[in-house]
Amino acid sequence: MPEYKYPSVVINKFDVPFEVKLAVKKDVSINQDIVDEKINEISQRIAEYDELFSLENKDSLLSRFQSGDESPLVSSKIFREVYEQTITAEQMTQHYFSSYFNGKYDPISLLNGWMIDQIFNRNLLEMLQVDGVDGISLRCGEAVRLASRPDIDFRWRIEIKDPKDLDALIATYFLQNGAISTTKDIRSLRNEKSGVQQVTVVNSNALDASIWSAAGFSAGTNKFPTFVTKYHLTGMLIDKDFGLINFRDGISNKIAIKK
Repeated sequence: MPEYKYPSVVINKFDVPFEVKLAVKKDVSINQDIVDEKINEISQRIAEYDELFSLENKDSLLSRFQSGDESPLVSSKIFREVYEQTITAEQMTQHYFSSYFNGKYDPISLLNGWMIDQIFNRNLLEMLQVDGVDGISLRCGEAVRLASRPDIDFRWRIEIKDPKDLDALIATYFLQNGAISTTKDIRSLRNEKSGVQQVTVVNSNALDASIWSAAGFSAGTNKFPTFVTKYHLTGMLIDKDFGLINFRDGISNKIAIKK
């Protein structure tokens, strides 16, 4: 297998940074002008999302909505789309995923995944057509979406760290395409008592991965398996009593038996 280098750019245009990463063979050069043009394009889109959803920007539509102004639901198609996505996510997860905190609408746990998918599909995916680019990746917070050229056998390496020791590696995923989201803590209106410490979900898109990792953390070790089975989820859960529980396409690798 050839050796790769991974040039990356961090874009600080939103409350949470975005990282664009490419996979390029070590002995290959790519057209930097094309990369710079694409990064500028992505930066502009993120800046647009900042005007809509930044909580640090008091003039954003989300800040206005939190203050009681409901006009963004009418004036902005994008804002309305995200709002409807959060309602759907809450219903699908029986409100273990929640977009409200302290009585205010705050869709950040869904929003990161949604923005990743929008930017990935509209702006970044076409970079796979650039000579020398074998893989692309876009990360925001604990969610990442990635893809590889269909005509090669390149796989992204995604490391999952121990929630209690970030220097310790507990699992590694090798993916050609897809998304991964990990939740270690979540603000939710509905939380079950359990020993869950971390939930990772692998999906075809970052939006669903983000929703289910957040819902899994809130639902806990006893309740989340029901969703895993029903929605054929893939990923892993770490519980302080049961240890590491892997699940793939809705089937767990072990029954949770307390130590």
